[in-house]
Amino acid sequence: MVEVAGNPIKKFIVKQFLPLGFCFAVVLALLFPAPGDALYSLKVNGWKIITTINMALIFFIFGITLETSELKAAMKGYKVLLLAIVTILFVTGLTGFIFINMDFKPMEFGYGLAIFACVPTSLSSGVSLVIQGYGNAALALLMTVATNIIGIFISPLVVTMILASAIKNIKVNAADLVIKLGVSIIIPLIVGKGVRELWTPALKFAKKYKVPLYLINQFQIVMIVWQTLSHSRHELLKQKFYDILFAIMGAIGQHFFFLVIAMVIAWIAPFLKLRMQDSERKAFIIMCSQKSLPTAAVIISYLPGGPTKDEMSHETPAEQEGQSQGLGDLGLVAIPCIVFYVMQVFIDAFLANGWASKYEKGQALQDKYADQLAELAKLDPDAPSLVEPAANGIGSGADGTDAPATSEVHLGMVDNPEPGDNAALLGSNPQPSDGAGAAAALQISAAK
Repeated sequence: MVEVAGNPIKKFIVKQFLPLGFCFAVVLALLFPAPGDALYSLKVNGWKIITTINMALIFFIFGITLETSELKAAMKGYKVLLLAIVTILFVTGLTGFIFINMDFKPMEFGYGLAIFACVPTSLSSGVSLVIQGYGNAALALLMTVATNIIGIFISPLVVTMILASAIKNIKVNAADLVIKLGVSIIIPLIVGKGVRELWTPALKFAKKYKVPLYLINQFQIVMIVWQTLSHSRHELLKQKFYDILFAIMGAIGQHFFFLVIAMVIAWIAPFLKLRMQDSERKAFIIMCSQKSLPTAAVIISYLPGGPTKDEMSHETPAEQEGQSQGLGDLGLVAIPCIVFYVMQVFIDAFLANGWASKYEKGQALQDKYADQLAELAKLDPDAPSLVEPAANGIGSGADGTDAPATSEVHLGMVDNPEPGDNAALLGSNPQPSDGAGAAAALQISAAK
C-alpha cells in the first residue's frame, strides 16, 4: 500500500485515488461527454493518440520505478513464474470462449469479458495486495513484468482466435495489434528502465517522488476510463438497467472464476512436483486472478467496431453478403472490463486481509513465547527449531546479522514498511500458524 506522511485526508485520497478517480470519471462522462469523446476519437493514421500517450506514460513510469534487484531475487521462484505465465496468458485467456458465447444483451458486454480474459495481469493493484497479504511481492512484480511483455505477442493472437470463433467475417489485424501494443508498452518500459539505470538524477527523482509518480500512473488509467465512457455514453444510456446489472454480475463472477482456477492450480501444483512456499502461493493466486485494464483498453480501441450480429440480423441475406461484422460500440465492450478491474481490487483486498490477519496472529504468538523458545533452544541445541528460519537470505542483513532485508516496491506502493515487514515483502520466510504457537506453549509447559 502507499504510505504517505501528512493528514488523514491526504492519506485517504492517495490510497483511494483510483476508485475516487473512477467515480469522478463516470460522473463527468455521463454529464459532459463531449471533451472525453473528442479525445477518444483523435486519430492519426489509425493511431488513437491520447490513449497511446496514456498507455506509454503508464509503462514509462513502471520502467523508471522498477527495481532490478527485486526481479533478480524473484527469479529463484522461476518454476512458479512459468506456471503463472501459462495460467495468466493461456488458461484464463482461453476461458474467453465461454464468455463470448454467453447470452449478454447487448452482445458487446460478452465481447468485453472475452477480451479481458486474454490480457496480462494488473500492473500495480495486484502487487500491492500481495504485499498486504504478506506474500512474495518480488515474485508478483516479476509476474507483472513477464506477462505484460510476453502478452504483447500472445494476447492479440488469443483475442483474434476467440473473436473469430463467434463473430462472422470479423477482420482483426493481429500483427497491427502487436505493433501498437509494442509501441505502447515495450518502448516506454525500456526507455523508463534505461533512464533509471543510466542517468543518476532520474534514479534519485524516482525514489524521491514515488508517490506523485504513482498518482500520475493511476491518473492515466482514470483518463482511459473517462474517454471510453464518454465515447459510449449515448449507447450506454439506451441499455436496459437489468442488462447492465447482468454485465456487472458477469464481471464479478468472472473474477471469482479466475480466483477458483488459480487456487485449484496452486493446490494441484505439488502433485506436479512443483512445491510453492506459502508466500509464493499467495502471489500466484492474486496475480493469476487479476487483469490489466490499460492493456485491454488499448486492444479494444484498435479492434473493428461496426455492426454486430444482432444488428446485421435485420438485414437481408444479400445485404449481409460479404459485409464485415464488427464488435459494435467499443465503449460498451470496455464497460465490463472497467467493472472487473474495480471489483478485483475490492474482492482481493478481503482475501489479502484474511491472509494478513492469520500471519499477524502467528507472529504475535511467536513474539509472546520468544523468551521461552530461546530457553528451550539452550536446553537442547540439537532439537529442531519451532521457529523456521528465513529462506533465500531474507531476514538477514548484508553483514550476516538479523536485520531484515529491505524491499522497495515499484510505483511507491511501500515507502515505510512496519518493522519486521520487510522480509515479508519479499516473502521467503515461512509463516507461523496458530498451531505452531500452541505446540510451542505445550513444549514450554513440559519443560517447566
